[in-house]
Amino acid sequence: MSIILAIIQFIMLIAVFYNLPFGGAKRVVREHVKGLKKLGHIVDVYTINQQKDMFDPAEVADSSFDYEFLTSTLDVPILGRVLKDIQIFILLKRTHKKIASDIDKKGYDIALVHTDTYTQSPFVLRYLKTNNVYFCLEPLRIVYEYSLDIPNALQGFNRLYESLTRRIRKQIDRTNARSANHTLAISYFGREYMIHAYNLYPKVSYLGVDEQVFKQQKTKKKNQVLFVAEKEYIYGYDLIQKALELIPKSVRPELNLVFGTKKSQRITEEELIKVYSESVVTVSLSRYDTFGLVPLESMACSTPVIALNVAGYRETLKDGENGYLVDFDPRDIADRIQYIINYPAEAREMGSRGRSWIESNWTWKKQIKNLENLLEGFTS
Repeated sequence: MSIILAIIQFIMLIAVFYNLPFGGAKRVVREHVKGLKKLGHIVDVYTINQQKDMFDPAEVADSSFDYEFLTSTLDVPILGRVLKDIQIFILLKRTHKKIASDIDKKGYDIALVHTDTYTQSPFVLRYLKTNNVYFCLEPLRIVYEYSLDIPNALQGFNRLYESLTRRIRKQIDRTNARSANHTLAISYFGREYMIHAYNLYPKVSYLGVDEQVFKQQKTKKKNQVLFVAEKEYIYGYDLIQKALELIPKSVRPELNLVFGTKKSQRITEEELIKVYSESVVTVSLSRYDTFGLVPLESMACSTPVIALNVAGYRETLKDGENGYLVDFDPRDIADRIQYIINYPAEAREMGSRGRSWIESNWTWKKQIKNLENLLEGFTS
């Protein structure tokens, strides 16, 4: 019987490339590797300057290959930046060319290419002869988004240099992405973003959440609002600050801040699940989030979500059922927070519907199966 199943199932030999620091993007790579392996495929990981942490894909891969790329440091403000950029723009290509050559020698069915932290779309896409697909989290935001434009305070040579390097980075990102044989976006909004940035028309491969790990703990709810992001404008920190100020002090909830990437303030996954479970609501206010894993994790823990009515949030949240989509208006956000606090029974129902929504539509098992189908389609 097992022989028959092996014949029926197309077992792919998959190379996965990424170069990412700790964070949600690296977690996605790990889930892809782990999920594709569970489906019976052979998955090898290729990366640069491998960092051991809780999201390390090498731990769940069949084999892993780590390449060294060291940027020389020069303790001179301007010259140090110039030296590092030259190394990224020129020398990094050599490392990626070596990786592509090594992948090509091993006869993989397909290479699943994730982001490189230095360039966004990786150079390796230019050199791969192996059939490949670029899994694009998002185009390079600093060259497409007005809110991330060069600050007015930056003047003179520094402004000129920043403008020049951004043009170079934009060209690198676009050329690398357009070198891929196939492309995937993480949402329909992400696909539209890629059409705008690259004139590419990718298929969609959603992200997911492990519902066996992220689930409600038996803990008492606190009068607290959860915000999982840095204290920055692009993540909407100003909006939640203003919203809470509009809520009377007598009932105002505490703001629980969980930072996504700051090493000194990271918490464990178990601690994060506990915070989701004991919060009355999670707010996700990133002004331009291509997808957003936080709402999925919160709903998996049966906690309602308030998110901005923009970008990827519109695809994962059902307004009025498992949370609320709101405008860029602190009063709107404050009103929704107060409503959830004032009507706990309805909030519990909303949380329960969120959990069911996750189980039906947003598990990693479901999304990895969709990814497998897409990869098989690219190899046929």
